[in-house]
Amino acid sequence: MSGTRTTIHFLSILIMLVWSAVLLYFHISGRVAAYLPPDGIFRDMVLIAGIGMGVVALFNLFTTQAEDAACCDHDHGHDHHHDHKGGCGHDHSHDHGHGDCGHDHSHDHDHGDCGHDPAHDHAACDHDHAHKHEGCCGHDHGHSHTHDHGHAHSHDHGHGILEESAWPGRIAAMLMLVAPLTWAAFNTPDRYSANAVVNKGLYIPNYDDKTNADKFALRQDKPATSAKVDRAPPSPTPLPATALPPPQQFNKAENVAKASPPPPDKAQSYGSFTLEDLKKQVPQSKEGNFILEVPEIYYTGGDLEVQKVITGQFVETTAQVLPEKVNNENGHRLRVFRLMVQCCAADARPYSIPVDFGKKAPDFKEMSWVKVIGKMTYKKEGDQVVPIIEATKVEETTAPADAMIY
Repeated sequence: MSGTRTTIHFLSILIMLVWSAVLLYFHISGRVAAYLPPDGIFRDMVLIAGIGMGVVALFNLFTTQAEDAACCDHDHGHDHHHDHKGGCGHDHSHDHGHGDCGHDHSHDHDHGDCGHDPAHDHAACDHDHAHKHEGCCGHDHGHSHTHDHGHAHSHDHGHGILEESAWPGRIAAMLMLVAPLTWAAFNTPDRYSANAVVNKGLYIPNYDDKTNADKFALRQDKPATSAKVDRAPPSPTPLPATALPPPQQFNKAENVAKASPPPPDKAQSYGSFTLEDLKKQVPQSKEGNFILEVPEIYYTGGDLEVQKVITGQFVETTAQVLPEKVNNENGHRLRVFRLMVQCCAADARPYSIPVDFGKKAPDFKEMSWVKVIGKMTYKKEGDQVVPIIEATKVEETTAPADAMIY
C-alpha cells in the first residue's frame, strides 16, 4: 500500500471513530432525551449505531497490514519448456537477453541431418528456451525452450472521493464529514429558542383541534391516559333523565363563561362528566389544586361539559413562559406552554394557554420554567373559547426530567 493510500486509510478510520464517538456521547450523556422520545427504538438505535460504527472502524484499523499485503501487487513467473524432435539434426542454442521484458530465453536445437549448430544471442528479453523440433522438411529438430518471465506489477487503484480526488478535494470532503457534526454536538442547544417556538404557532392555538385529544382530553368515552400522568378511567354515576340539564343550556360558549362554579365538595353531572370523575382522574396537591399538564388544560377549550365542571376549580401546572402578544392590551397576561413531540424534536408542537394576573404581569425570563397556580376560567375570544388561568401564584421552578411531552 502506498504512503498516500495508507494515510487515506487511517483518515477514513478516524472519520468513522468520530461519528461513533458523537453518537455514543449523546446516548451516555442523556442528551438524546431532548431529541427523541423514550418509546420505540429511536434512542436504542443511536446506541446501536454508535457501537456498530466503532466496531467497524477498529476492525479496519487492526486489519491494516492484511489489506496492505493483499493490495494489488502481482508477481507473474512463467517457465516454458518445449521439447522438439526433428530430422534435421540441428542443435540450436539461443540465448536471448531482453532487458525490457525481463525474460531469459535459451534455445537448444538439435538438428541431426543438417549439421547446424547455431547460437543466437539477443539483447532484448531475457528468455531461456530449450527447443526440440520434429519433422522440419524431413529433419528431426530437437528444440528445448525454457521461458522464465518475471513480471512485477504494482497497481494503485482509487476507490471513493478520498482516493480519487487531489488533496484539496480530500481535505474538503473530510471537513464536510467531520466539522459540522462535531460543531453541532457541542454547540447545538438542547431546547428550542423563543423565536423557534413562536414560528411553530405559539400564538395561533386551535382549542377546538382534536389531533391529540385522545391523549389529553379529560372527558373520554373510553378509559385512556395522558402522556404524562396515568388517569383512572371515569366512573360516572348514572342519573335520571329528569336530573340532566336541558342540552341547549351549555351549547353556547357565553353560557359556559357565565356559569358559576359547582360546589367543590359535591359531584355534579353535566352530561357524562362530573366533578367526581375529575377527582378520580386527576391528582391533587395537598392544597387541593388539580395538577394538570398544559395540553390537558388546552383541550378543555373544546369541551363544554368539562368546562362546566372545571370552571372555578384551582389548578396547578408547570410550563415554560413567554410574553403574551394577543388579547393583552392592558399587559395583564403571560403565555405558558409545553412542547409535545411525537417522532423527534423536529416535529415538536407548542400547546399554550394564557395566564391572567388581573394587573400588570410580572417579568420572567423568556423560556424559563414556572409553576402556575390559579383558578380556571373560560372566555370567548374571536371564534374560540379560550381556557385561562387566573393566577394566584406564579414562581420560577426547575425544568422537569423530560422538558418535552412525548
